[in-house]
Amino acid sequence: MLKFAFYISHHGFGHTTRMAALAKEFNEFDIFVYIRSAKPDYLFQDLNPHLYEKEDTICDVGVKHKANLEPDKAATRLALLQLMGKRQEIIDREVDFLRKEKVDLIITDIPWLPVEAGTYAEIPVFAISNFDWLFIYDKLFGKQTDLKPVLNTIYGLYQRVDYAFRLPLSSTKSMGSFRKIEKTGLLAAYKPPNPELKKALGIDSKIPVLTCSFGGEGEMNLNWKNMCSAFPGTVISTRELKEIPNYIQIPPDFDFSSLISISDILLTKPGYGSFAEAIQSGTFLIYYPRKDYPEEEVLIKGISSYPQKIQLPELNLSVSEWKNLFHTALTFSGQRKIIPNRNKQVASLILQRYIELHYSQKKLNSIFDIGSNNLNYALCEAGKSVPVHTAQIKTGIGREYKIVKGTVRIKREAIKRFKSLVSNFMAYDQNIPSSKFVIATGIHRQSPQLQQLSEWFNKKWKAKYRLLKEGEEAELAYLAAKDLIPDKQSAIIIDIGGFSTQFIYSEPDSNIDKMSIPIGLLTIRKSVQEGKKLNNVLDKIAKSVPFWKADMIICVGLTATFLAKIVKRSRYYRPDELHGCRISLKELLTLKDILESG
Repeated sequence: MLKFAFYISHHGFGHTTRMAALAKEFNEFDIFVYIRSAKPDYLFQDLNPHLYEKEDTICDVGVKHKANLEPDKAATRLALLQLMGKRQEIIDREVDFLRKEKVDLIITDIPWLPVEAGTYAEIPVFAISNFDWLFIYDKLFGKQTDLKPVLNTIYGLYQRVDYAFRLPLSSTKSMGSFRKIEKTGLLAAYKPPNPELKKALGIDSKIPVLTCSFGGEGEMNLNWKNMCSAFPGTVISTRELKEIPNYIQIPPDFDFSSLISISDILLTKPGYGSFAEAIQSGTFLIYYPRKDYPEEEVLIKGISSYPQKIQLPELNLSVSEWKNLFHTALTFSGQRKIIPNRNKQVASLILQRYIELHYSQKKLNSIFDIGSNNLNYALCEAGKSVPVHTAQIKTGIGREYKIVKGTVRIKREAIKRFKSLVSNFMAYDQNIPSSKFVIATGIHRQSPQLQQLSEWFNKKWKAKYRLLKEGEEAELAYLAAKDLIPDKQSAIIIDIGGFSTQFIYSEPDSNIDKMSIPIGLLTIRKSVQEGKKLNNVLDKIAKSVPFWKADMIICVGLTATFLAKIVKRSRYYRPDELHGCRISLKELLTLKDILESG
């Protein structure tokens, strides 16, 4: 299993929300993500709790602000010098962490000190952003010659980055500190419009919504009473306001991406997060630029082709001026534009570049094992027993099967859903330079419908498809487990699938006895649903298996992995750490008692 470490700037919320969106994509491919950020935990609530771990860590200071979010140069300078004074302490801490967790890749947005930690830990470092801190600090402090050593250090570390990915709302100058740089599509937190959200907030579906958000660094001084009284709908913000009838205060941990997607207007300051989340939803933007902030020009230029926008000349407008402004926004008759995010494509590109960097000149194979209920994936280097990465998704292809005249029939909707889920998953692997192989087992052997998937995999994904026989599946189970069998000991190897179960008996003299029975978790489930008693079903299975006397039992496959995770009370989904773990009879009996007690 691949493990990536994300180092996220402590400046504002835009870096955090887009990196959370990227982490979510990597989680979809079962990549474990370590979040190194002191931003609030709720910003990462959409991540798979079994596939990420967060530790409050600060590796940069961003820009400090005064009133109306204007840069406070003196406070920023002091914070920057204090940070660099702790440089060695931070590097030592992060190197220890990276080595302990055996991290495969660092992705920084866009602190520079993790680059140095990556150098010492011998881990590749990628950067992703719409600007780098040298671009910001050089414009703020370029004339302060005593800060040149600090700026030179930042530049020197950025130069060590293996790959940099330049997001939209940027320029060649704003990301000019890197050797290798590649443009990407939009990366942003996103929630599709939810019509129930207005109802939950007590807003009529036909009432327009104005959301006000100024990022995570403070507020703008505007006349809220004038602004709210001028808006012909509901105004939403985190600010505490009293006696304004059309205003709703929401808590800071409210999901702003879901709110922006149902808003007619977003009132904000220029910021990557606000701009990106608005333009991907087609929300009208009204913004007020900050003074003397280097990123403003790049951000505003970045939305030049987005028609649904107005730049405020000042904040304190009269009621009539606000009314005219809102009327223009709400009656916008031009051609509306939506710039969709490319979160999955960005994640796929980063994964591709990592594999190319780390496994150049190596022959790689991508194996997609499609069973009766799940797809198991392994990216392998030819000749190596330990895979580069493993992942799995539930397809549910066999959950609602029927037996018609002795043939397994699958609903068309189930096959359509299967293709959608598999396509979504395979998109991450699509650009990895590997040979693609699909092996089908279980229910696929008994359903002519599913055997037609061969052409779909070949044409759409350029993947060679092969339907495994029972004996071949058992042979693979043996190969997966044989290294765990001690010398001069016998073992029973069991692979429990959805539609079949393989049993292999291995003796010390290398004699192997194999058998496969057409019974699995899904067939057992169906038998119970049809009124058969579970114990009777299990007794039937036991009677069909020969009495083999063995020193140990080895369970392989996804069923075994999840069983081990439950028994060992593992918080995270880490198959690599569960591989080879021993489960005692006492532990199994304890689990049995827990399940029977409800």
